[in-house]
Amino acid sequence: MLIYVNGQKITLTSKDYVTKGGEGSIYKKGDVAFKIYEDLKKMIPVAKIGELSQLDHESIVRPQGIIFNDKKHELGFTMTWLGGDKYAMCKMFTNTFRKNNNIENDQIIQLVENIKQVTQFIHDKKFLIVDNNELNYMVADDFVTPYLIDVNAWKTPSYPPTAIMPSIRDWRATDFTVLSDWFSFAIVTFQLFVGIHPFKGKHPGYKKNDFVNRIKDCVSVMNSSVALPPTVRDFNLIPSAYKDWYFQMFENGERRPPPQTPGMAGVAQVIVQLIQSTDNFDIKELHEYLGDILFHNGTLNLTKTQERVYIGRTDYKLPQNVEVLFTPLENQPILVKIEDNRVKLKSLGGVDPTIDLECTDMMITNNILFLKNKERLMEMTFKHMGDKIHAIIKTTWTIEPNSSQLFSNVVVQSVLGKAYLAIPLPSFDKSSFIVKPIPELNDFQIMDAKYENQICVLTGHKGGVYSRFIVVFDPKHTKYACRITNDVDYAPINFTCLDNGVCVLITDDDAIEIFLNRIDKDSVKRIEDPIINSTMRLCKEGNQVRFFRDNKVYEIKMR
Repeated sequence: MLIYVNGQKITLTSKDYVTKGGEGSIYKKGDVAFKIYEDLKKMIPVAKIGELSQLDHESIVRPQGIIFNDKKHELGFTMTWLGGDKYAMCKMFTNTFRKNNNIENDQIIQLVENIKQVTQFIHDKKFLIVDNNELNYMVADDFVTPYLIDVNAWKTPSYPPTAIMPSIRDWRATDFTVLSDWFSFAIVTFQLFVGIHPFKGKHPGYKKNDFVNRIKDCVSVMNSSVALPPTVRDFNLIPSAYKDWYFQMFENGERRPPPQTPGMAGVAQVIVQLIQSTDNFDIKELHEYLGDILFHNGTLNLTKTQERVYIGRTDYKLPQNVEVLFTPLENQPILVKIEDNRVKLKSLGGVDPTIDLECTDMMITNNILFLKNKERLMEMTFKHMGDKIHAIIKTTWTIEPNSSQLFSNVVVQSVLGKAYLAIPLPSFDKSSFIVKPIPELNDFQIMDAKYENQICVLTGHKGGVYSRFIVVFDPKHTKYACRITNDVDYAPINFTCLDNGVCVLITDDDAIEIFLNRIDKDSVKRIEDPIINSTMRLCKEGNQVRFFRDNKVYEIKMR
């Protein structure tokens, strides 16, 4: 695609493609992002871009240069590309992400205050955000710095807004105002504090996800008649001034700006829930550790907590944000992390492996390290030579440089809007790499994905709605079946697939689904049990289902 920006000719190719973004496609070259509209009639007016130029705030990613084609038609606009590690705000709603990244409540308070300040800046300029939902925020890796994106949909002094997600809309208001913006701000920030939409949870008088009538009737999760899932964090984490403000907004229907100062946050109460067998399941405690568990692999006898890694009966103090794997044959434990776009390796029992390799992302599949460097996905192996360990590139595959995302055991990539799953299948002698188009995922932005034993579970969103995809492959990965559940709550993917092909998944509404990794068997057994909820993180050892919660690992079997 040939485009012109400020008189400069630029060629965009599929390698520059990143993702779909609203009504257009996003490309990237260097530190510049390009939004190209598919329907030129929906192109944002040039005069509106001129008005948005007033929003010169470091947290606002606004339109800059106009993009033209060779016929001098406006195609879109450029923006500053957000480099470094940035996260979708919805991830910060979940306990799993917060634990994995050691996010403290003080950081959440500061993030909320920073969002409030930039929102006030926008209002002072006589603009409205309107579509103030969690998907229109990115958060820096300090977890206190917000970035507002998709600003072309905002209400400017001369132009109306063009989008709003229903879940953050003030359904008691008849127009978009500063106060409706603050209501949407309240919806999003409440989720940052406690992890649940203020008009979700179960109420006997309303159907699931009937947040529209709940908002109109002022029946929020602060109402004593609403039952909350166990994943909800203690309301004491909300600073006192905000807690009062939320109550007045959600329960009393008042509309007013947020408090000037947050007030003091309380101490979360530790509620111990006894995990025991039920009529449906036998549950047995296996191990207890010091500190909350982040990861457990029964096959490798490996458990990682926030401060230590346990390998069998030996434990080591663990730096932050590292992964653990073992060298082949010698079974030497190695710590892995990416720092300043380079891979860093440290041995837990000898000389550190030698490596000098640029990379931007990594994943570990079946104890094999994969590194991403631009359009290359590299499978690494380790060789012992005397007292030294050498990290060696075993195999390299080509992936899309900008649109490829590394998740758990799977790469999700898009080629001009067409979605593909790229699945590495490592082997001791000759590894393979499956690349399969999955049209059902086209035009969805994938938030999370995990592959295990012929099954891939993904969470994506489109049009402000989250959907869950379960893709089941045949043994050769030539055919697949896809099951889609729309309008789910965003939650970390929580499933495991045993060696015998039995898959166990805990859904966003705290039920267990059991099915097989066979495309000719589409039956699903769903079990609802009071003991089951998404605080139980599923894992396995062979054909045994395990889960961990807090600092304990359990075995679970059906009766």
